[in-house]
Amino acid sequence: MKEINYKKSALLTDIKGVRHGFFTKNGGVSSGVYTSLNCSPSSDDDAKNVIENRQRVMHTLGLEKAQLFGLNQIHSKQVHHINSISDTDFPSGDALVTTQAGIALSVLGADCTPVLFASKTGEIIGAAHAGWRGAVIGIVEAVVAKMVDLGAKREDIVACIGPTIHQPFYEVQDDFITQLTTMSDFAVDEFLLEKEASTYFDLPSYLLEQCQRSRIKAESLGLDTYALEDDFFSYRRNTHRNLIDYGRQISVIGLE
Repeated sequence: MKEINYKKSALLTDIKGVRHGFFTKNGGVSSGVYTSLNCSPSSDDDAKNVIENRQRVMHTLGLEKAQLFGLNQIHSKQVHHINSISDTDFPSGDALVTTQAGIALSVLGADCTPVLFASKTGEIIGAAHAGWRGAVIGIVEAVVAKMVDLGAKREDIVACIGPTIHQPFYEVQDDFITQLTTMSDFAVDEFLLEKEASTYFDLPSYLLEQCQRSRIKAESLGLDTYALEDDFFSYRRNTHRNLIDYGRQISVIGLE
């Protein structure tokens, strides 16, 4: 088995009973544009490859006996509380939370942002998929609010922003800027960079601001999916190369 590389959050690492990982695209069995740890069931990759890749992820984290949940990601702020291993594996929405041991939560990305959450007590965890639209309509606060509903204290919740597209490669157009400005509940100018008649959006910094406004402690791994071609899938990079489909890396957090 190839080595499977993943990144960890300093804020999440020392929480007892919680295991997590932001995985790269390396260490799997897929080929072609999916090389190699493609974990997306919605891609056109061979389903057997995706299943094997997801099993390798769980093995790497020592969560083989846990049930892995994912999402039919729709760029919303819909949060699902997973409270039973008999729940639907892939509900439509963009975030999951649980208090149940033996459950692992996952989100997929290939430029959009994975955000993993945990209470410092190790009793409640969450995972969110945050594209720009999910970010601006409040996916972070939706997860935090759900965790609070389940018993967490805001001051005990920590979060990590994983691999995502960064500002130097996230060029946006006027219609995007109009929507962002209209939909956001705070000023967005500091997250937009004008350069050579183009505008670039800083998604991870915007999400850190959302975390601050939700009164939780957060960090960003600072990993750019577009720039780090050897490590991460990137929808935008593939689009620039006229490649139709693309793989997605997985980010996982589980309760032992």
